[in-house]
Amino acid sequence: MKPSESMNFDWAVFLDRYRDAIIDQWVIRLRTEISDRYSQRPESEVRETVGASFAANCRMLIDGQKDHLDIFIARISRLRLEGGFPLVDVQKAFDLFRHIVLPLLAGACAIEEFHLAVVELNGCMAYTTYQFSDLFQKLHRRRLTEYARQLKMEVSKKTAELRESELKYKTLVEDITDGYVVIHDGTIVFTNRAFRAMHGYSGFDLLGKSFMELIVPFDHAGVLDRLNHVPIDGEGPSAVEYSRITCNGEISPTEIKFKTIHYENRWSQIGICRDITERIELGKKKREAERLADIAQIATSLSHEIRNPLSAIKMNLQILQRRPELVGNDRRRVDIAVHEMHRLEGVLQEVLDFAKPVMLDKTPCNLNQVLLQVIELLEMKFAEKGLQVRLDLDDLPDILIDGRKMEQVMLNLLLNAIEATPDSSNIRVGSRLRLSDHGVLEVTFSVEDEGETISQVLCETIFKPFFTTKSRGAGLGLSVVKRLVEAHGGRVSVSGRMPKGSVFTVFLPAGNVLDNGMLASERLKFKACGFKGEVHANDSCGG
Repeated sequence: MKPSESMNFDWAVFLDRYRDAIIDQWVIRLRTEISDRYSQRPESEVRETVGASFAANCRMLIDGQKDHLDIFIARISRLRLEGGFPLVDVQKAFDLFRHIVLPLLAGACAIEEFHLAVVELNGCMAYTTYQFSDLFQKLHRRRLTEYARQLKMEVSKKTAELRESELKYKTLVEDITDGYVVIHDGTIVFTNRAFRAMHGYSGFDLLGKSFMELIVPFDHAGVLDRLNHVPIDGEGPSAVEYSRITCNGEISPTEIKFKTIHYENRWSQIGICRDITERIELGKKKREAERLADIAQIATSLSHEIRNPLSAIKMNLQILQRRPELVGNDRRRVDIAVHEMHRLEGVLQEVLDFAKPVMLDKTPCNLNQVLLQVIELLEMKFAEKGLQVRLDLDDLPDILIDGRKMEQVMLNLLLNAIEATPDSSNIRVGSRLRLSDHGVLEVTFSVEDEGETISQVLCETIFKPFFTTKSRGAGLGLSVVKRLVEAHGGRVSVSGRMPKGSVFTVFLPAGNVLDNGMLASERLKFKACGFKGEVHANDSCGG
């Protein structure tokens, strides 16, 4: 028996009468009330699916047939799943049929018929919703399972390709001539054959070691600074040079460039390094060639500097040959010859100091003591011009330097300051224990005069050989200073002071020299107040 006959309510007449109104309202509300996904679908598509859903509901309500509804549910489930619709949106779309039909039922039938019709309508909607929800979720699970299966296959394929690529990469890395190292949190996790050979190791001896163990302590700060500033999945800005330590303690110059990569499921740094001993040696040879070229310049300068003294000496000696006694002007001529000889000796000494190679004999020395000895040596020079030497000295540790060479550096700088400083003025001498911008411990000393302020142009050229602003001399004093300081691994700088004066500063690496059982770096933290005061021309500088 059909539901319409048992309820005495004709669904066929009712649905035929209100078909267009139901479909029109259903389309409008579907595109405006449910979700953006429905509003973005073409109206023609929405109207077609609504019409098919209406027809399937009609067959269910009129004669109880579910086949058309099952076919439509299977179709719409796949369609909305492919469109990315959530389950709840489609459930709401189906339920719009109930919300639209109920008011129409209330106005089209008696109260007894209305209650029975509502029961039938709810039964139809319940069947539709349950069937759709069950099928939609089954299809969704099936799709997820298939996607997971494909993803697993793709991962397996990519993993195999990655392993093959990694094997080829490792084989390639093993064959390159540059050293190759992978570092994770400062620890070595991979090395190639060339890297192991550079450091004198074999097999897996380097794995697990700290990378810093292979670098001299003096270069730790520079390498760490570069290593810690490599961008993720990027390359460091430039290579950094350092001295590596081999397994037998030998030290060799090395260059390394860092890059960050994803190695064995974690971010690590790789370093590609090469031995630059040959390049350093070539650099030394180039500098030696430049030095020889400077000596050629010296010969040109000497031809001018020696010619006039020799002419004076020759002329006076010829005059002396014709006179048996040294009286009057003869004595004056002899004095001139002696004076010119002294000047010639000074010029020649500068040339000799510059021309000969720097050979250092390093011993532990205290820079303050060397400074005070040189100041005492020049006491008469200070007295001649009425100069005061004001000291501001830190408490310094002993460092490894060539004391005699450093005396020459200080002597040249102080003589330069004496010549530049006006009479009855001050020369300031200071020393410091400090950390450089790269965190390297160093000792500095400075000489400041009260002469004319040196210009920026002179600051850039004042250390060049044969450059001088004086009327006498070969212009090699400050060049010798620069050579001796750089031979100690240090540097020298000059800057002008306003309103007057210039300051020369020498920077020397301090390393970790022990002084009274305490590391110099520790002493910097607990630095005592050093000697501060002034030395007059008639004071003792020894204490």
